[in-house]
Order: sequence, then C-alpha cells, then structure tokens
Amino acid sequence: MQFGPELHTPVSHRAAGVVILNAAGDILLVREQGVPTQRQKAGLWHIPSGTVEPGENPQDTAVREAWEEAGVRVRLLKFLAAYLGHFPDGVPVLRHAWLAEALPESTFRPALADEVTEVRFVSGAEFAALYTAGQIRMYHTKLFYEDALREQAMGPEL
Repeated sequence: MQFGPELHTPVSHRAAGVVILNAAGDILLVREQGVPTQRQKAGLWHIPSGTVEPGENPQDTAVREAWEEAGVRVRLLKFLAAYLGHFPDGVPVLRHAWLAEALPESTFRPALADEVTEVRFVSGAEFAALYTAGQIRMYHTKLFYEDALREQAMGPEL
C-alpha cells in the first residue's frame, strides 16, 4: 500500500458556503449574532456558510446557508476550494466554498435573524481593515475571498 492509514486525517465536521462578489469586487458578508452557545462569534464577519448536515451534500449546504444567513437565493458558478482547518478545541473541519451569484428573488435579509445581525457587501479595503482588526471570523474567509477575486479577474471561460 503506497498510502497507509497513518497518512489519513479523519474529518467528522464539514462546512460549506458561498462567495458572492459584486462588479467592484466587494464581497457579501454576514455578521454573527452569536447564539447563546457560541457567544465568541458575536460581531464577527464571514461568508454565508454553515455545517453540512447528515445526508446533505456540500453544494446543498452552501445554497441553504446563503438563504438562511443572508436571504440570498444563489446559483453556484464555480467550486473555489476546500480548506482543512480546525476548531479552537482542535477538532478538524473541512470547509468548502463556491463562487455564486445572487438570484433576483434574494432579499438580503437573513431568514435566521437570531443568528445574523447584518448582511452587506464589504469593499476590499474594508475587508482588509476588518481582517487586521480581528473582525473576520476565520482565516479561510480571507482565502476564499482571494480565490473568488482571482476567478473574477479571469473572466468567463471560453
């Protein structure tokens, strides 16, 4: 066997979300309310994303979370990346993200208002300031934004 079990990293937690950019390259972010069991997330910004539920595929999670957290109906355009990270307690999590576009029936108001306090587009400069100030919830948010900007710069495929 070329790659044995010693090279396997079990991952029981998966998350998925969307990156939505406007024409200027601004990113749609949501600001966490911080539910009672997760107050450490209160006030922090991230892409619309969440836990992949049992029996759900990551694409469906991304679409569902966009609606629940941001009030955005989306069309997934392109898979951006999957990044392996871990929670503060050390539990590994695999995060997936897609570049997506908002559909006309989007409200840009969270369906789960008890989880999210604000939904809005953030400019690149504001994102950098939020990141520097420690207000972006995850480093992966920054990586997904950079991935999406590269895709946007490349334009449509021929």
